[in-house]
Amino acid sequence: MENKTKISEAHNESYIGTIKSPQETPFNHTMVGSKQKKTTSSSLYNPHNYRLYFSFKKEQFNPEEGMVGVWLGKYKNHGSEFTAVGEGIRVTIKKTQAEIINKLTEQEWFAVNRASARTEITELLQTIETKCIASFKSFIEVYGGSTDYKILHREERPNLILNTKSDNKVMHEPYIDSLPLDMTFETSIVKKAYKESNIEFKEPIYVARYLENSALNEFAPQIAEAIKQVAMSNPGERLRYIKSQINKFTDVKALYSEIMVLEQVDKNCLSDWIFERFKT
Repeated sequence: MENKTKISEAHNESYIGTIKSPQETPFNHTMVGSKQKKTTSSSLYNPHNYRLYFSFKKEQFNPEEGMVGVWLGKYKNHGSEFTAVGEGIRVTIKKTQAEIINKLTEQEWFAVNRASARTEITELLQTIETKCIASFKSFIEVYGGSTDYKILHREERPNLILNTKSDNKVMHEPYIDSLPLDMTFETSIVKKAYKESNIEFKEPIYVARYLENSALNEFAPQIAEAIKQVAMSNPGERLRYIKSQINKFTDVKALYSEIMVLEQVDKNCLSDWIFERFKT
């Protein structure tokens, strides 16, 4: 199967494209819109059918079927709507709205550092939106009509970029990679509809939360060890830390080396505490 690493001249940045499986991925760890942070391994993200909506006025709007420059247009829904594909987007003109669907990244997979997924995905989507709006302006230059270019339902709330409707595929993540290839499922926020090594979230925000939680799980052992080192280096915190690690009587044996460095008064206190906690 073919893999391609393409360069987007419009964005002047690198991106990974047309990846068929995680095993074949030629990772360059380059993220559109930001520098890659080498704190945790990257996952791959594909924002598919990213949708934007704008108000649209049909004064001097002259739709034409067939090819007009780079645009291929046609009527649909019994002539009540006009749709055209060109410059990386699909535009559908409805009664008073324009729907813009991003087609630029249909087959492109972007490397996203899981620890900073929210920031990196936001920056990527902002890049996509900028290109979509530029292409929409080109559409209006060709066919006419007008808009204020304000994304509907987003006024004064730029944080809602992560709630934009789209199909958001993710792969190259430990849990996702462990799923059987032939497994399929669907929930209210995520699905695996095909026998492919990826899953699909219904909004970018779900991807960001999932990947950042994945990064925390990856860091959990290091975080636990750092907490232990800080606590055990402070005589006033040692006893508190050891107590926090004892959930069952057998945990005491596993903490033998830590208990041995306690002052005798703390050992006596710990002994009394253990007796009271686990007495039957």
